[in-house]
Amino acid sequence: YESVLQGSMGSWVTSFVMFSSMVTYCLGQTGFLRRCAVWFITRPIAKKNQWLFLGLFFLAPLVIGSFMSPVPTFIVFVPIAEQIFKELGYQPEERFPQMIMLSLLCFSSLSTITTPIAHTVPILGMSLYQEDTGTAIDFVKYTVFGIISAAVIFILIMLMLKYIFKPDTSKLRNLDTEVLLKDAEPMSREEKYTLAVFAGVVFLWMIPGIISPVLPGVSAFISGLGTPTPAIIGVILLCMMRVNGKPLMEFGKAMKEGVPWGAVIMVAGTMVLGSALTNEEAGITDAVVSAISPLIGNLSPMIFVLIVSLWTVIQTNFASNTVTVTLVYSVALPLVYSGAIGGVDPAALTCIIGAGAAIAMATPPSTAQAAIAVGTGWLKTDIMFKYGMIMSVIAAVVLAFVGYPIAAWLM
Repeated sequence: YESVLQGSMGSWVTSFVMFSSMVTYCLGQTGFLRRCAVWFITRPIAKKNQWLFLGLFFLAPLVIGSFMSPVPTFIVFVPIAEQIFKELGYQPEERFPQMIMLSLLCFSSLSTITTPIAHTVPILGMSLYQEDTGTAIDFVKYTVFGIISAAVIFILIMLMLKYIFKPDTSKLRNLDTEVLLKDAEPMSREEKYTLAVFAGVVFLWMIPGIISPVLPGVSAFISGLGTPTPAIIGVILLCMMRVNGKPLMEFGKAMKEGVPWGAVIMVAGTMVLGSALTNEEAGITDAVVSAISPLIGNLSPMIFVLIVSLWTVIQTNFASNTVTVTLVYSVALPLVYSGAIGGVDPAALTCIIGAGAAIAMATPPSTAQAAIAVGTGWLKTDIMFKYGMIMSVIAAVVLAFVGYPIAAWLM
């Protein structure tokens, strides 16, 4: 029991998810997220062309979600989208609002691959790799891989929306984006202080990978603090700092409302299952390698990576993303470690699996934000499945042929 508890709820991953979620929850409560969202679509360039407006509107959740959970990221944009629909007189059955809601869902989910910050799925993959090899995947290197991959996927999906989905965007010419600014207020002290603390937490996560070539001792010291520690420091500071006699964070409220306890329990459970699946005494890994090796022995490394990427992305649209990470990792990585598949970088493949398992927008049960999207009434399940699956496949191919080479080079 003790070893199971240590490898699940006592793992650094669950602590990371808990405390990083509390910090990002506190930032979300300040109104900063909506301010960022409105900023994107009220830029002067957005008024020049309907597709420039849509590009900035869809870029916003991708950027904001890079340091937030995809669920609050998506929720921030739903009322903004509905306000736009109301201003332009759209009805739920029309093609344009369907595209808007699906795209917001897509890019909110896609944002999860950009960084490990507050993103459970990539972190779970990274933790499985660290447990097997004793080596951590650097946050900065993963972020470079994630951002470039997400940028390429973003461009390709925008082209798909314009030339395959082909919505009628003519009503956008009548949209007055200034109406979104009517309730805007200057940044409060609470917002500024919370943003400063959050920036400090992100700095501590990223700086070791940046300064390691020139200040290896300092980098090793900060890394030695442990991945959850910057978030724990952030929580302590937010609880201690007060504005008008009130703390920036109420610990009990943040624990209750800010921590995705379902995700925490799921991650803890799947980590134990993953350890059991790969336990040498169980023999499951050896059996899988023996069974699959003859079938894949002649595959080139890139074809193998593509198969793993497609498998991950398609499965996560129908199953839990944490279970997907654990299952795909437990099958694919032993093939690499054993030499059954040569020429594949295990760290880069782990990045592909962790990122791919976060890309889910084709079915309502795939993620919480997908269920919310259908629940708004602005997205039909047939449109969601057809175009969401196309988006998912595009993402899988980009991860394999763009993301993997970048990750392999960096790792």
